[in-house]
Amino acid sequence: MTATITRPAWTIEFENETIDRLIDKYAPHIPKKRLQEPKAIATAEELENFYHFRVGGAAHDLFIVQVVANVIDKIPDPELQLFLSRQLGDDGAHAENTRRRVEALFGHDPIEDIQKQVQKHWDFMGDIPRRGWLGFLAFELHYEHHIVAIGSLNRRLSRLYDLQSSSFATARIIPDETFHRAGVAEWWLRKFDKASSTEKAELAAQVIEADEEVQRRRNPYLKEHEKISRRALDIEVEETGVIYDTWRQEVLSYFLDIPVSQLPKLVSIDD
Repeated sequence: MTATITRPAWTIEFENETIDRLIDKYAPHIPKKRLQEPKAIATAEELENFYHFRVGGAAHDLFIVQVVANVIDKIPDPELQLFLSRQLGDDGAHAENTRRRVEALFGHDPIEDIQKQVQKHWDFMGDIPRRGWLGFLAFELHYEHHIVAIGSLNRRLSRLYDLQSSSFATARIIPDETFHRAGVAEWWLRKFDKASSTEKAELAAQVIEADEEVQRRRNPYLKEHEKISRRALDIEVEETGVIYDTWRQEVLSYFLDIPVSQLPKLVSIDD
């Protein structure tokens, strides 16, 4: 693993250009732009599907809040701590907005259902996010970076939507999460780029090992959440797993300064 790559800045433009390139290469059947305007969720079945989808989204954000709250004083890096304070607040606001929108639609506070889903994340993730900076990086990669491509596809392919949820996502969630991903990349690269070639090779092996462990643990959840998302958003396009897998390769290539062609074979979302 001696070759290196030239990294662009981590921006939403970089993300979108990379995802479009992967679609062209690996899944040309997936449209890169919305083919039709989505319609508002209206029927009882659509609302029920939306409930499970949004509770799952709020749980994802609240899990991030709980993890960050657990580790923010465990990693002795004040610059990272300041960044994490922003991430914690943002994801808390995202979860709370979803909670209140679901409450308005359904007439009851879904917080207990949200926390039940959060507990499932703790159950399959175990202590990984609290295993020092290495476990925490694996957590950040999976909960911020690796999910980007599927989230992008969902926005492009959805045929159902809730106007208030979509408006908040456009105004707050998308820019906040882009900022989080760029911040994690900057933190890691400050650490990684100071290492010698030998140290980088050792760090890369350790990161890949941790990342693979998390992928194996998350696969059942990711498959179930994909089903929930497809029902809630009325998505019909199949075979999107290759975009998740190839996007994850791109993320690891960026973070570890290793060309995709030189990465080891990775666990697939479809395994």
